[in-house]
Amino acid sequence: MPGRPYIIVANRLAGLGDAHRLVATVTHALDTPPSAVIDADVGVAFKQQLNDALRAANGDAAASTASRALLVCIGGDGTVSLAFDALASPDSVTLAVVPCGSGNDLAQTLGIKTTSEAIDVLRSGLDAAIDFGTVNGRRFLNSVGMGLDAEVAVMAARIRERVAARGFSYYLAALRGLLMVKPVAATVRTADLELRVEDLAMFTVGNGGWYGGGFHGAPRAQLDDGVFDCYAIRDPHGLARRFALMQRIRAGTHADEATVTEFRTAVLDVSFERVVAMHVDGELTHAQEAHVELVRLGARIIAPAS
Repeated sequence: MPGRPYIIVANRLAGLGDAHRLVATVTHALDTPPSAVIDADVGVAFKQQLNDALRAANGDAAASTASRALLVCIGGDGTVSLAFDALASPDSVTLAVVPCGSGNDLAQTLGIKTTSEAIDVLRSGLDAAIDFGTVNGRRFLNSVGMGLDAEVAVMAARIRERVAARGFSYYLAALRGLLMVKPVAATVRTADLELRVEDLAMFTVGNGGWYGGGFHGAPRAQLDDGVFDCYAIRDPHGLARRFALMQRIRAGTHADEATVTEFRTAVLDVSFERVVAMHVDGELTHAQEAHVELVRLGARIIAPAS
């Protein structure tokens, strides 16, 4: 990728400050200075700054993949998702991921486990087309979770505010969530399925295979297969059974459990009897109804050559 125009979006708080150091590392690896370095943020100002910088970097040469600017995201899943959702046009840029956040699950799905591997991919990776999704109009690349796992993500964020738990924050929060989170009645509809669950613990939509800082929540998911891997998980009832289920989700062996309904689809609607927590690539929100839709090969990303 050296010589290609690029922009850096960095969460300077990610990795206990590692993102700040990695801006210089990326610049050195790509041999040329970036067109812009933008702090990850929310709101209109961030979107305008990002899209203005991309238009300037792309110029009139963005029609071909080889000349399209890179958007190098330094941080965790939230940083990548925030930047991707802010794009005026998702096909105007090729994403690159340099993981250093509390959750780096998209990078893990791509096979990038360390920042040094990410730098190698930046220099010699392949420009690949992948699917992305939208939930209630918001774009996501990796996963959406509703119910228990989203409640756990809320708790994990609170833990990270108090202690430097990083990747373990989700696991610690999951243990707490096993005791506190109550199941909810929900209805899921696709073109081929209508599923009513009276005691839903959690519902997962996976475009990628991992979420929550290393939970293998959608073990059969592929980023470019044109469908989401979805899991409606009923409450197994009892602390011991909940804990065992959490361990199976972490290992990616939960799909055949009696309390788990697995299906694949590109479009679905889900509604709950009450407002529940929802995470979108780790970013936290709430919803009582959600419309989820896949955009086939609508994004591009730098992936390992292998």
